[in-house]
Amino acid sequence: MTDGHEGICCGGDTTTSTVSRRTVLRAAVLGAGAISAGGLMVPEAAEAAPAIYNPFSAYPITDTWEGHLSRGSRGGIDFGMGVGTALPACGAGTIQNIPNNGSAGNTVTIHHADGYRSQYLHLSQFVLANGASVGAGTIVGRSGGAAGAPGSGSSTGPHLHWHMINPSGALISPLVYIQQNPADQPRQVYEAASNAGWRALPVSGSAGAVTGTAAAAITLGTTKILYTLNGGRIHEAASNAGWTNLWTGIHGAQGTALAAINLDGVKLVYNVVDGYVHEAASNNGWRNLNTGIGGADSSSISVIVLNGVKYIYSIVGGYIHEAHSANAWRNLNTGVPASAVAAITVGGTKILYALNGGRIYEAASNAGWANLWTGIFGAQGTSLAALNVNGVKHIYNVVDGWVHEAASNNGWRNLNSGVRGARAATLGLDGVKHIYAV
Repeated sequence: MTDGHEGICCGGDTTTSTVSRRTVLRAAVLGAGAISAGGLMVPEAAEAAPAIYNPFSAYPITDTWEGHLSRGSRGGIDFGMGVGTALPACGAGTIQNIPNNGSAGNTVTIHHADGYRSQYLHLSQFVLANGASVGAGTIVGRSGGAAGAPGSGSSTGPHLHWHMINPSGALISPLVYIQQNPADQPRQVYEAASNAGWRALPVSGSAGAVTGTAAAAITLGTTKILYTLNGGRIHEAASNAGWTNLWTGIHGAQGTALAAINLDGVKLVYNVVDGYVHEAASNNGWRNLNTGIGGADSSSISVIVLNGVKYIYSIVGGYIHEAHSANAWRNLNTGVPASAVAAITVGGTKILYALNGGRIYEAASNAGWANLWTGIFGAQGTSLAALNVNGVKHIYNVVDGWVHEAASNNGWRNLNSGVRGARAATLGLDGVKHIYAV
């Protein structure tokens, strides 16, 4: 389905802001870097790059930016989705609702920092008041686009049209913007399960989407628990609460190092602050405590429990180190080189997976941590997760933006799960493998 309009796309000229489009155009005539306000020449604010993510990556693109331009439109990206789909904010800002915005129909504008705006078109419903402050993932409206329906404008079928506007008033592609500003920005978490053919679904609740730059997953009974890292703060969301995102009170976490375990019903979270691994527990009100493990890289940590003892694995100086609660967290070099680590237990054996130069290696405590190449290569970044399901060891890594799975019972053959993401976390529940990707 398409927008069904040509020429000026999606009400771009009808959108209001603190500085009008006419003023911006006049500034272009007066000279670069200047804006006329009330007849006075004032310098234009420096352009920054607010954090944006793509909340719609699970939906098919039904019309590209180039497709819009080829029809004479000023640009946009269309995502196919049913009427009434909840629309998360792609970034923080304030809301402006524009009812019946010409061919664009009902339009919600998110005013980000430094003059950037995002617009969602053809909405069937606004859900927030003008001026409401939102964070990334907050639901700002519901999709529409059914031909002839109220708020659809000139749309010919259900879909969402998304574009951004830069501080100069020009429409820009959100996907290009995200590529050009690739710093770790919050992204929506997706869940995929092996018994659903790894069909990835957005993890969203009534309060908005669960977002983060990293995720860790555990089970508590039959409840799936997610921990996400967002702006240095660690949040918890649970499947039995509709994934409502709650701040644990833990802040100051850095990088993408995040791990969690369930120990006798107590939920424990591990993160890195200023090179030290910290532990926080649900039974201490999530008070973040320095374990004393220093020199840790802030990109990857892992934790397991064996016979009631907590073991932490971190990267220090390019090598995996082990520390455990029974030795007062004394940090020991395993001799296994790595840029990322994941750990599991198989019986009484501790198993480490190390990412080194795009290759994934396995080392086991009962083999003196002898490092063996699994045959898996091409892994990128520092995303690495592992899972033991009924004695079968599973590894999850990221290759070209897709989460891949390899298992010990298939000779570690690396297979694309079909789940997109930059980082992955995993858990097993009743024999079903779950991937969480951000």
